[in-house]
Amino acid sequence: MVQRILKYVVCFFCVAVFLANGAQVSFAKGKVSHNAGKDCLTIGCHASGGWKLFSLGGTIYTDAEGTAARAGAQLKAVDANGAAVNLTADRLGNIYSAQSLTAPFTISVSYRGRMVKMPGTASSGGCNTDGCHVVGSSGRVYISTEDLDLTGTVIGTDTGSSSETSFNNVKVISGAKVSLSLKGRIKYRTTTGSTGAFTLKKVKANEYTLKVTRKGYKAYKQSYEMKQKDVSALDITLSKK
Repeated sequence: MVQRILKYVVCFFCVAVFLANGAQVSFAKGKVSHNAGKDCLTIGCHASGGWKLFSLGGTIYTDAEGTAARAGAQLKAVDANGAAVNLTADRLGNIYSAQSLTAPFTISVSYRGRMVKMPGTASSGGCNTDGCHVVGSSGRVYISTEDLDLTGTVIGTDTGSSSETSFNNVKVISGAKVSLSLKGRIKYRTTTGSTGAFTLKKVKANEYTLKVTRKGYKAYKQSYEMKQKDVSALDITLSKK
């Protein structure tokens, strides 16, 4: 009886050691994700002197408040030497890379046709550090699926066409074609109404080419970044040919 009990104890101990070692090995290989929202590039964690060395790490959310993880989001980072790395957020929204990279980084994040990018470069690979993408600082890195409308008004520099009318003392242009293109393909299009106003419905966050055309006028074309919040109405002026 005693021998049987000792046998069970030894077996239990062996299984516990195996599971513990297996978890450590799995984590060392980067297969275990944890501490979402925390700064992983700290001493004792994934910086020099820590576990596995990371050059880049952070967390991506569904909104600025960090309500939920944005699993499956794609992050692209290009370092100071032009080396690029593409990462996919795991179930906790975490992204991390052990590839040798040199700061500063140019970073963009995309998800199902939506894309946001940093307006400048990141001075380090620690996205969740104090002063970077944490609540109370620059805000969470997030990709929302609540797409917003883009509105605006098209006016002309002078009159002389039946397509132009005066509205609130402004020479507006009706019938102008407004479009947003992505990589040469039109994604959204509409036409201005009698007041020169237009609305492009539910535009995904991304970088587009905005184009406005109307017979008798020079085409208006510029790059336009659709954001995820605080989208201002556009005022576009067309010049006569």
